[in-house]
Amino acid sequence: MRTVLLTGFEPFHDNAVNPSQLIAERLNGETIGNARVVSLTLPVVFGEDTRRVFAAIDEWKPSVVISLGLSAGIGSIDVEMFAVNHRIADGSKALPPIAEDGPAAYFSTLPIDPICAAIEERAHLPVRRHGYAGSFLCNHILYQTLRHIETHKIDCRAGFLHLPQATENSAKGQPSLPLEQMIAGVRIAIEAAMSTP
Repeated sequence: MRTVLLTGFEPFHDNAVNPSQLIAERLNGETIGNARVVSLTLPVVFGEDTRRVFAAIDEWKPSVVISLGLSAGIGSIDVEMFAVNHRIADGSKALPPIAEDGPAAYFSTLPIDPICAAIEERAHLPVRRHGYAGSFLCNHILYQTLRHIETHKIDCRAGFLHLPQATENSAKGQPSLPLEQMIAGVRIAIEAAMSTP
């Protein structure tokens, strides 16, 4: 049986609950399609996030790595197309590039259009093919995961899904989706990623 590595992040800033963590924890150990899900919750710390992911890739040898993150303010599941070689501390202060000798960007190797179509058609959720994964840890983990896979010649796909806040934990008027619906959407994304050539 093949393996999917699914990651989420701990709560950060004003977000006392991070749906990416809840979803990763919920799906840990499930069999989806022809794959077993192994999940990690990552700290919101540059370097520690990648250390844990690289170790998990080496241990579990997944066919697919899907990272999840919260983007408070969106109302859809955003399937990110690429990560760029820069990072921002706390959304403001610019830091050195992620990799001094790395390319300007890495493109997701997930089947983005089939994932979006499957989520929309089967879960009836708002979903977008989005640009890049932001300027904080979400972009960092996607860039570094893709770089690790390329430089170590690992046969593995990887990509990133941004999630809105869960309705159960959102502030009044904040865009959100119910947690159970997002769990269903991520299950579908995993199945599409594993079944699309």
